[in-house]
Amino acid sequence: MFLFEYEGKMLFQKAGIPTPKGKVADSLDEALKIAEEIGYPVVLKPQITGGRRGKAGAIRFVDNPDELKKNFSELINMRLHGKKVEKILIEKKVNIKHEYYLSFLIDFSTAKPIMIFSSEGGIEIEEIAAKYPQKMVKVYIDPEEGLQPYKVYEALNSIGIVGSNAAKFVPVIMRLWDAFSRYDLILAEINPLVETAEGDILALDARVIADDNAEFRQEYIREFKAQRGGIESVEYKAKEKGISFVIVDEEGEIGVIGNGAGLTMATVDVLKLLGGRPANFLDIGGGARADRVIAAMQTLLTVKTLKRIFINIFGGITRCDEVAKGIVEAIRKLDIKLPLIVRLTGTLEEEGKKILESAGIRAYTKMLEGAEKTVRG
Repeated sequence: MFLFEYEGKMLFQKAGIPTPKGKVADSLDEALKIAEEIGYPVVLKPQITGGRRGKAGAIRFVDNPDELKKNFSELINMRLHGKKVEKILIEKKVNIKHEYYLSFLIDFSTAKPIMIFSSEGGIEIEEIAAKYPQKMVKVYIDPEEGLQPYKVYEALNSIGIVGSNAAKFVPVIMRLWDAFSRYDLILAEINPLVETAEGDILALDARVIADDNAEFRQEYIREFKAQRGGIESVEYKAKEKGISFVIVDEEGEIGVIGNGAGLTMATVDVLKLLGGRPANFLDIGGGARADRVIAAMQTLLTVKTLKRIFINIFGGITRCDEVAKGIVEAIRKLDIKLPLIVRLTGTLEEEGKKILESAGIRAYTKMLEGAEKTVRG
């Protein structure tokens, strides 16, 4: 579950991580009231479950009510990276002395949490790694031992943050680790983590992903879902249809459909390794019939950044002819214009391929062949 920035900051605040004063608003009157309470100048931050708002020109600084009225009206209900803005976070503007980067995430290749800290922040972590590798440190954490303060000091010292300067960051880092562990998070990112001109350390942003599998023990996940109307956009609507759907890149260009979690995850990985940008994970599950394939295509088409679709099916209990019928019917019903690449092998494979060929679609037998065609055209 991707959290909005203001939701992530609620978790941070509970963990004792300082954030700027602010509240979320969904109307101009409410925004004006909040700005009056916290005092100008303020920052307007549209709430979407994703980043790159600054690059899109959607983070606005305002000094008075007239500027707030103009900018709030421009931002509310705009579409940002394909998502409609319905709430705006109004925060006190702070005097930034320096920006840093801090995150905790799960490294699935080692099955361990990892801490990343950089003495340069405010830009994407990929850019930091490319431009300032000497200013970035990674710490792999033993799940049983947890993160120890001395490890944090060692990490900071390794990139030149020492003494009293390091001591300013250790409490915030340890508190973020506490939030990451306590709230069953997959990602907890602060970018930027800033030192103000007054010497305070503040989390200016919060990019947080919660583990849906922990919903049974994490009340906040249930509360946030209830506040959103009990569902999280299209992902939860898909769940009701027996489809597992997760956005993995909000600017991804390749739509992915597979059958089985392992195969679908492998498909996403292979497309990325080949240089593509898969947008999603979508698993139609075992034994899917034509109607579920159509529902899956409907779900996928809600992603507005797609330029092509890769369907990867290995038929065991799933019949290839049923999947093929669903694909052809979806193209007809949904008027799909995007290029469609299909890998189809397994139970009733030949029957499925004939159905697709009759609709002008070639089905590949090998996954890599289909993936390369998807990425390279």
